[in-house]
Amino acid sequence: MQETRFCLRVGHLLPYSMSDSNTTDFTNPSTFILLGIPGLEAAHIWISIPFSTMYIIAILGNFTILFVVKMEQSLHGPMYYFLCMLSLTDLLLSTSILPKTLSIFWFNSREVDFSACLTQMYFLHCFLLIESGILVAMAFDRYVAICHPLRHSAILTNPVVAKIGLAVVLRGGMLVLPYVLLTRQWPYCRTNIIPHTHCQHMAVVNLACADTRISSYYGLFVIFCVLGLDVFFIAVSYTQILRAIISLPTKDARLKTFGTCGSHLCAILVFYIPGLFSSLTYRFGQNVPLHFHILMANVYLLVPPMLNPIIYGMKTKQIRDKLLHLFTHKGHLYCDHHPRLWAYTERQGNLWYMQETPFCLRLGHLLPYSMSDSNTTDFTNPSTFILLGIPGLEAAHIWISIPFCTMYAIAILGNFTILFTVKTEPKLHVPMYYFLCMLAVTDLVLSTSILPKTLSIFWFNSREIDFNACFTQMYFVHCFSAMESGILLAMALDRYVAICNPLRYSTILTNPAVAKIGLAMVLRGGMLVLPYLLLAKRWPYCRTNIIPHTYCEHMAIVNLACADIRVSSYYGLFMAFFLSSLDVFFIVVSYTQILRAIFSLPTKDAQLKTLGTCVSHICVILASYSPAFFSFLTHRFGHNVPLHFHILMANMYLLVPPMLNPIIYGVRTKQIRDRLLRLFIIKGPKVFSLFSGSHTQLRAKLAGNMVLGPLSRITD
Repeated sequence: MQETRFCLRVGHLLPYSMSDSNTTDFTNPSTFILLGIPGLEAAHIWISIPFSTMYIIAILGNFTILFVVKMEQSLHGPMYYFLCMLSLTDLLLSTSILPKTLSIFWFNSREVDFSACLTQMYFLHCFLLIESGILVAMAFDRYVAICHPLRHSAILTNPVVAKIGLAVVLRGGMLVLPYVLLTRQWPYCRTNIIPHTHCQHMAVVNLACADTRISSYYGLFVIFCVLGLDVFFIAVSYTQILRAIISLPTKDARLKTFGTCGSHLCAILVFYIPGLFSSLTYRFGQNVPLHFHILMANVYLLVPPMLNPIIYGMKTKQIRDKLLHLFTHKGHLYCDHHPRLWAYTERQGNLWYMQETPFCLRLGHLLPYSMSDSNTTDFTNPSTFILLGIPGLEAAHIWISIPFCTMYAIAILGNFTILFTVKTEPKLHVPMYYFLCMLAVTDLVLSTSILPKTLSIFWFNSREIDFNACFTQMYFVHCFSAMESGILLAMALDRYVAICNPLRYSTILTNPAVAKIGLAMVLRGGMLVLPYLLLAKRWPYCRTNIIPHTYCEHMAIVNLACADIRVSSYYGLFMAFFLSSLDVFFIVVSYTQILRAIFSLPTKDAQLKTLGTCVSHICVILASYSPAFFSFLTHRFGHNVPLHFHILMANMYLLVPPMLNPIIYGVRTKQIRDRLLRLFIIKGPKVFSLFSGSHTQLRAKLAGNMVLGPLSRITD
């Protein structure tokens, strides 16, 4: 910390600072206090969501890599041994920081023992150097495999691989040891408060009241000499690799050979680019906000462990094949000999669509359903339907469920937070926020109508759904989609009245008027979607009861009917182009009038401020309509688009808006943001500090929530 004044909002830090300042000898402090992300304390809960998600993906992904390599004999080679070392390093690296970070975010547990802090610092920097060394070893492996393929097995034997791994570990451990030894000898006579989420080397050293240039210079030496040397050797290896690739006779051979390096190149970019950026901005970016430094440091330590297993899992054929073999349940062949009238023939994964011919489905554990249904069910009135999930991606159902489940959890948490905030804050009891609550309820019902069943397919292979339950789900999905479109139109009307007729706003949009608008949107959605249900129920289903989808979507069901279903198709087109387009038209008209009113304002500041009140609504409109129209049009006219892409887009359209809407309004709307800040900020003491060098004058008052430091002792 420089010889200047600084201040930090820290909530409950008085118990720590008071006690430590009175009892702790700062030349040998017993504890440090980690602040988390100063300036963003109110957002700690929200920041913890992506952090914990990345950590979970890193844990699952890296353990999967270790398990796959261990179980598959064909992967017992140098490249995969190095990959296992990388996975193990990533696990230890992320685990060395994130549990403590989350304890700060969730439980306000900021205190860390002095020795534990130095231990965390050692492991953190040690495993970073080890990861860099492993990436060099992997570059060497690629060099030998491509430039000397006939000698690869003779050069990189198992003992040689073990020695390389041991050398990399020893190098990291020995080079980081001076960090701890130097840090331990400095006197800490200023404060024991670390403005960071973990014990990062320079964050700890900056607390010392001594000449710490030797620590700073040694840190720069490690960055520029050791890591720089690693990057140099990787660059030399790939220079030789590219020369060998270019000398190959055919383009296909060059592409195939270069493809074996794709995963490693991605891992290198993911590791070194944010690493160097974070390190350099921390040392030389004095004008960069502190919270940006800390966020970058955390992202740098979490993103590579999360992405590395995904990159290698998707790019490496042997790992991908083994994962498919592990997760694909070998099933039975169920053949339906009823003729089909589908307009095209294509193969999607293990699902065949055949024109006017029998078709077969390989369905994992679906034989009990298929056999029994085909033997006992009258398909003119089937008792059940069977949802396949995402045909062609069955092996990836578990992986797909992770982002789906994450989006659903964020949607539930975010929309309930919006409802709670508006309910508890009287100032938000106005039309704009009433409409926002309607949108939040609609999003909750919409996402809940599909995701529990989708996850039961992905996790438990529970594919069967009752005939009436299927049609009920279809009705709710389309009904609440229509309601959401109507609510967005009502919100556009609210913005139009607020900006173009501000003096009449309270008389036009009274509470009864808002209630009537909301009721009209509900009735409109319910009545207009009802023909979907009535038409679909009257069709005879004499072909099959197997729906290639994750939920009971209208056209997916209707396509199973063995009748002329053009009336259903035409009504669906009417709903898409007439109703939704009419909503979009009125929204565009509203914003045309709004923009005219905004541009007539006298000053640029007034124009920007007024336009800012519409930004959240515009973002929500784009998030809702863009994927909806894309999904609808590709489903009806994209005959060359793979089926699994249709289904993924349909699910994204129903999950992304409910997830994004509360985030957009929570971040962009000042009233909601202020209310959330008041809810989550825990008030603490107000401590003022004015100091020069190691001398500190302090005055404390038991009011407010401001702490000014550094702290050495508390006096009256």
